[in-house]
Amino acid sequence: MNRSYFKFNLLTAITALLFGAPSHGIAQEATSTLSGHVVDVEGNPVVGFTLAVEPFEDVNGVAQREALPFLESRTDDAGRFAIPNITPTSIQLVARTSGYVIQAIKIGKVAVYQHEPPPFGGIAFTINPGAHIEDAEVTVKSRMRMRGRIVYVDGTPFTNARVGIKVRQRYINGQGHGTLSCGTRTDDAGYWVQYVDAPALYTITVNYQGFSATVEPFILQDGERKDDIVVMFDGNKLISIDSPTGRMEASAEASTSPSAGAGVWVVNPTNGHAYKSIHCKSWDDANSQAVAEDAHLVAINDAAEQKWLSEIFGWQPYWIGLTDFAKEGKWDWTSGEPVTYTNWALHEPTDTDRGEEDYVVMRGKWSDVNTESVEWQMIRMAIIEKNNPPSKTPTKEK
Repeated sequence: MNRSYFKFNLLTAITALLFGAPSHGIAQEATSTLSGHVVDVEGNPVVGFTLAVEPFEDVNGVAQREALPFLESRTDDAGRFAIPNITPTSIQLVARTSGYVIQAIKIGKVAVYQHEPPPFGGIAFTINPGAHIEDAEVTVKSRMRMRGRIVYVDGTPFTNARVGIKVRQRYINGQGHGTLSCGTRTDDAGYWVQYVDAPALYTITVNYQGFSATVEPFILQDGERKDDIVVMFDGNKLISIDSPTGRMEASAEASTSPSAGAGVWVVNPTNGHAYKSIHCKSWDDANSQAVAEDAHLVAINDAAEQKWLSEIFGWQPYWIGLTDFAKEGKWDWTSGEPVTYTNWALHEPTDTDRGEEDYVVMRGKWSDVNTESVEWQMIRMAIIEKNNPPSKTPTKEK
């Protein structure tokens, strides 16, 4: 039996104290109700989320599902739910909407967080007969995931194909590594999805009928997703867009990838600037390469430019040109442009006990890192920018 079950029996005891004495003349009712609302980690209502109650019982120290049906409720436009007719027993709340996990539940003044998964992956507690729990707040968060697409070289999606996914992970906290292998099937657009649960440096290998392609390693922090993995199949081999051994460079005329290939200048029609992604060893190396090309590490001046960059180059980690190396806390673009816009991730920018974090990486949101961090060692891509586009540069509208 999962040891987390005993931790969450604390909520069972507290719930019994709060709701164990039915009121308003309902003492004889055989069933109970649970209602409230579902919010994300920022407190916003989550619409269309399916929350379920699953009964279970403790049999000789082992948690077992009871022979009772799941009871479900789908949140409305305000994120509210209501689950009636709950048989009084030990229950757990579980997320029935894929891609989410329940982080916490708050009932009255009692809040319990799911630090470890209790039996079957939810938060466990007991509702006494006839108790009606109202205004419970359930907090959910998106699961970490990687999403990839397989296409033929002409861009046609590789649909409804059975493929193997091998996930190798090196945990960022230094507590070892692991490997996960599974089979999945691509959908009608050629996509597959794999969920993961721990911040780590990930390496993905896609296998199909004896062919394989390995994607360049990338870092996922807690709550992040990587949705831009692309693998191409030409009938004789699989080719990863980002693989150092099998990378395909996009042509100037067109790209079958949803993101631009490395080494290709792409013009933003809004500002007329040209951008491309480059492979690098570090932020310093990326900055040197940019200068050698009479360019600079990308300077992002507004939300529209940020959105365009993410759509063109995807969501893998990229070095950008923001730094406070010259003066701590004063952020400057290497291009010399004024800082008119930022897109920091939650709790960023910040320094750590490893020292000042003077360089910025973009994974959609921005984070600052230092030369002793895992990111400094592992990030191998950057985006550089030219104010005057080179000739024969494709224009990409998004």
